[in-house]
Amino acid sequence: MKKNKKLLIVVLFSLTFLSACDSQMDVMPDTKIAESSELFNNESSLTSLTNGLYQNIDYSAILNDNTSDNMAYINTPPAIRWGQYTQPTALGSGGWSWSELRQINYIIYNINRYTKSDDLKHEHLGIAKFFRAWFYFKKVKAFGDVPWYSKPLSTTDDSLLYKKRDSRILIVNNILSDLDYSIRYLSSDKSLNKITRWTALALKSRVSLYEGTWRIYHTYADLPGGKDLLDTCIEASKELMQSGEYKIYSTGDPEDDYKNMFLATTANSDETILAKSFSEASLFSYTPQFISTSNGNYGATNSLVSDYPMLDGQSYYSQESGQLSEVKYYDEFQNRDYRLSASIKGPGYIRPGTTTTSINDFSENATGYQVVKRVGPPSEDQGGDRRDVILFRYAEVLLNYAEARAILGELNQNDLDLTINVLRKRAGVPLLTYPLHTDLLQLQRYTRTKSADILEVCRARRIELAFEGFRTDDLIRWNEGQLFRSKDYGIFIPNENEYIDLDNDGKYDLYVVPFGGSVPSPKISGVQYFKLSAVNALSEGTRGRLIPYRWDVPAFQNYEYLKPIPIEELTLNPNLIQNPDWSSK
Repeated sequence: MKKNKKLLIVVLFSLTFLSACDSQMDVMPDTKIAESSELFNNESSLTSLTNGLYQNIDYSAILNDNTSDNMAYINTPPAIRWGQYTQPTALGSGGWSWSELRQINYIIYNINRYTKSDDLKHEHLGIAKFFRAWFYFKKVKAFGDVPWYSKPLSTTDDSLLYKKRDSRILIVNNILSDLDYSIRYLSSDKSLNKITRWTALALKSRVSLYEGTWRIYHTYADLPGGKDLLDTCIEASKELMQSGEYKIYSTGDPEDDYKNMFLATTANSDETILAKSFSEASLFSYTPQFISTSNGNYGATNSLVSDYPMLDGQSYYSQESGQLSEVKYYDEFQNRDYRLSASIKGPGYIRPGTTTTSINDFSENATGYQVVKRVGPPSEDQGGDRRDVILFRYAEVLLNYAEARAILGELNQNDLDLTINVLRKRAGVPLLTYPLHTDLLQLQRYTRTKSADILEVCRARRIELAFEGFRTDDLIRWNEGQLFRSKDYGIFIPNENEYIDLDNDGKYDLYVVPFGGSVPSPKISGVQYFKLSAVNALSEGTRGRLIPYRWDVPAFQNYEYLKPIPIEELTLNPNLIQNPDWSSK
């Protein structure tokens, strides 16, 4: 016992050493690599090592929709939304950070020296290689080509310390190789909070769909293998689907099932493949992002709202007179897919932990569409979220499969019944029948394809995965960057300087004050007085849909799909070459 305690202290010290600095040039002294050969030749040390990797999971990634066309912001939008960037300078800044990889490779190096049990060795290697694959997937998405390192660097590895970037083709091949190892050797026992072979299959499905579509749609990059990667996505997704281990959570209550899945303290094990336990993620404050005046005033967009179908299965867009229709807030939520009111506050909303209805708080969102998906009770308003953060769920795998099949021209009725129709059934929406049909809204919005199959599968993806952090990545891999610069709209306002009953309960809720105007006196109790400013506006002047950010933004350019390497990194390693067109910024 005393010996194991001493070993654990040394393990923790070693990992602290590894993460102390963040430059690519920080390396491990040769002596420390040599000394570690005997340190980890016992089961408890291996477990301590791989358990430490879970601390690298970024559960805040579920907020990534904030930078997409699903969300709008009342002040200056995120950089990708308005095209104004600050180029990173310091070593390890701007996402060019390698401390996590050094930790992973150090663990892999030492696990490979374990001699007492091959099964145990393979299991822990599978966990470490999963995390290396996930790490490099994030790097490829951010930078494209990056240096591949498969071992902890020593002070004598000059050729590696100053190497150039490897191609994204090599990186993705290595990612898939690591995942194949994990799939082969990791446990098949389901676990909400631990990496299993099912988690590895889910990540393989995600990676291969992302990279396959990126190569197909970014034709200017001239990268081969896109269709082969989509086949890989189909195979990985199908293996997970045919395993019978997971299913879509449903109690037969279409009005509440989708909503309740995200409000449960412990994630549902039928559908959730991996979650960050609330006990570990308790410092992650999701709820204040959407109910606090100090967290960005993010609101959902009419673009997203318009994509949810009617309860009879018809396109909502076909019910409108145009994209910027004059359908009022109350009417927009009537007879709609139940996922809409489970995700965005609609008339009659009752917040968890309360008993009365409430309407949109315009001090907390910029559009009149307030996000409520996963938002908890008022006790969480200042933080302390007490729910698991879902990172991989079965619904995503179904949508990955359907999209890959659609892009390859192979989608059929059986595919729909296995995937999208399962999700529509839970939401109380009639099932789709093949061939699919789309509407003018989809055809006008997207440029990469006019295929109804692809557009409708991707619409289903946007609806099901809204506010789970996928939309920004989806627009990037689809080469639909122009949508980052699209004009965002909120709810319809019949007239400024006029009292409005938002929820049709016979009581006034809102009064929109024009820019430079004054709040009427005396104020009416229960009415929100929303002041327009130099930043926001109404689409038709004194009436129309809310525009959270009225100023024109530059056209999106291809170089923006990848991030720049920090300037000091380029100076330190002359073999690194900046991503295209960033050198002149």
